[in-house]
Amino acid sequence: MQDLKNKNNFDFNKSPIKDIYLLLGANSPGELSDKYTIEDQKIMKKNVWDYKNSDLIVNKIKLVLVKYKTLNSLTPDEVFWIRNILWSWYHHAISCAIWRYHNKKKAQEYSKKALEYQFGNHPNKITKLFYLLTHNKLREAEIWSDGIITEPEKTTAKYLVKEFKDKIIGLDFWINNKLL
Repeated sequence: MQDLKNKNNFDFNKSPIKDIYLLLGANSPGELSDKYTIEDQKIMKKNVWDYKNSDLIVNKIKLVLVKYKTLNSLTPDEVFWIRNILWSWYHHAISCAIWRYHNKKKAQEYSKKALEYQFGNHPNKITKLFYLLTHNKLREAEIWSDGIITEPEKTTAKYLVKEFKDKIIGLDFWINNKLL
């Protein structure tokens, strides 16, 4: 595959998602992904990431990109980087669904979508862990978590498993048994 960050090999004006390139000031698919990540991280650091807020640039971008979910009209480079952007959006939406809205069904939905967009050799292991935890597959989640050896994901994974055991799964028990 060609150098995906090399803007000299790509004319964004011919892309069906030209408006996204213009919105972020990007000239290539790799640069689009980089600039999306910068915007995403700004929002995450401010703790205002919210899939319900249509004013956030990440949500505006996601709404346009999901229209191209078959990705047939995009170049191979665009498909690669757009899938990464959509994976990132859904990955962060999982956290938002869990901690901001306490919406397990949305977390399940978003974790499934994130895994669909995540490439098999993607270094992130937390997305699958979220999927397992939100689908009440605690034993599988513990095994998956034990296999995560790189930081900061190892520490994050241990924290998430403990959090789900202590709070989320415990809360489900209380709600399901009408004890709360």
